[in-house]
Amino acid sequence: MKLGILFLHGYTGGRYELLPLINYLGDRYDFVIEAPEYPGHGKKLLIKNTNEEMWFEAAEKSYIALREKCDTVIVIGFSMGGVIAGLLSLAHQPDKLILIAPAFDNINLQYMVKYPYTYIHNMRYADLRILEFMLFRTFKVDYKSLVSFKKLQQRALYVPEQITANTLIIHGTIDGLVPIQKSRQLVKRIKKAKLIEIEKGPHEICLSKMNKKVFYEVEKFIFKNKSIN
Repeated sequence: MKLGILFLHGYTGGRYELLPLINYLGDRYDFVIEAPEYPGHGKKLLIKNTNEEMWFEAAEKSYIALREKCDTVIVIGFSMGGVIAGLLSLAHQPDKLILIAPAFDNINLQYMVKYPYTYIHNMRYADLRILEFMLFRTFKVDYKSLVSFKKLQQRALYVPEQITANTLIIHGTIDGLVPIQKSRQLVKRIKKAKLIEIEKGPHEICLSKMNKKVFYEVEKFIFKNKSIN
């Protein structure tokens, strides 16, 4: 049985956000892997003239390519990639779904002001590369692309209740961008979902010092009740 994994990164991010996890699984197993970068995304961020439809189409194209080659397909979505993964699951029914710090809801600015310590912890436990990427991305974000991200969230507003795949949600407890409370609410909305909270885990958790815990939980979930050759 061939198993394929689709990795979907976040808004203004790129494949690099999930690369440690991709490498971890790729080095150990003979999985078929797809890790697209949405138009305008990646380390050379040129997001201005792209939109949510283009991002979703890139993800869907990679999913279809995997399904043609593999008996089993698992989708792993990080942040905005978690939203896209949810939308894909309605149209294409992946065998399993893994959502890492999924950004289904709008960021609560009041929460961020009230609990600024989350950002301090983010810097303390994150790999320094995260800070470089975040600083670079801040200057590249434009209003039009942000509206596109919001449209994607609106499109997925009632998606969690319709997800039927076995779902694992992983979220860091000190995520300063998408608060852990969002996933604590989300897990109650998805029929077959489990939430794993990673202590001291920041938003870019796969690039952080806590990523080994993420790898372990993902690996365990992939192989649960599954025979893979």
